[in-house]
Amino acid sequence: MKIIDLYSRFDENRPFSGYSIYENDPDLIPLLEQARIWEMDGESIHAWLSSPEARAQKTHAIQFLEEASNAVERVEAVFNTTLPGTLIFMPSFGEFDGFARYDRGEHMVLIGVDFPGSDSAYLKALTTHELSHVFRDHAPEVWSHLGKPLREISRREYLDSGTAQEHLVSEGLATLFSQALYPEIPAIVHHYYEEPEWSWCQENEDAIHESLIECLASDEDVWSYYGESRVAPGSPSRTQYFWAARMIQKRMAESQNPIQTLIELHQKPTTFFKEFHPERRKD
Repeated sequence: MKIIDLYSRFDENRPFSGYSIYENDPDLIPLLEQARIWEMDGESIHAWLSSPEARAQKTHAIQFLEEASNAVERVEAVFNTTLPGTLIFMPSFGEFDGFARYDRGEHMVLIGVDFPGSDSAYLKALTTHELSHVFRDHAPEVWSHLGKPLREISRREYLDSGTAQEHLVSEGLATLFSQALYPEIPAIVHHYYEEPEWSWCQENEDAIHESLIECLASDEDVWSYYGESRVAPGSPSRTQYFWAARMIQKRMAESQNPIQTLIELHQKPTTFFKEFHPERRKD
């Protein structure tokens, strides 16, 4: 996968104007549209890099960048392929740690390397998680139901065709995949939780399970679990990730080669959650 270290190209002592750095660099032209949407111009980049929050994270960001290529190589070695698209390491602006954008057979993955509170372990787990999505989203069988080559599937079609089932499978697999590749990193990090959030999920697995089953049997809005207090007052965000990973892990319990099983599951549609996702009656 092509890697661009955009973070190291910026210097807080040498700000640039507008979007010139994207417009004048062939590697960064594909990022121009997203940069305009997020208002990542020279002035906002300089303001963020000069902030106390960004300066506090600089050491962690540099340490991760020194190890990042090894993380990508590890993922590609396990999948036995060169991943398509571009991986961009950049300032987080204090707002995003990871973002994957798919369009017409290409992925652009952005990692905010100075996200507040993150360290090298967190960023390696996050990068591995996002690259899991890249591999799965380029598996022909996963999107074969659309009846066209991947390169013809627009971002809008990709988003519109994302079912509750696919969301859960994709996020559950990505969470388990990063854990499998970096077992030395605590599970709490792979779920992006603080200790109170992690404890809540472990202590309330039954409540999470019942809530997701009810959701799948009714409105199927699994994306609503990105919000806090979706399961119950005080529940953390992303409990659907926690549940999906647990459910897939249970189905894989008898696997003799968990990583090989994960690789195989990445390449095909799965029915892990079908039993909780009944067909609608058409009255």
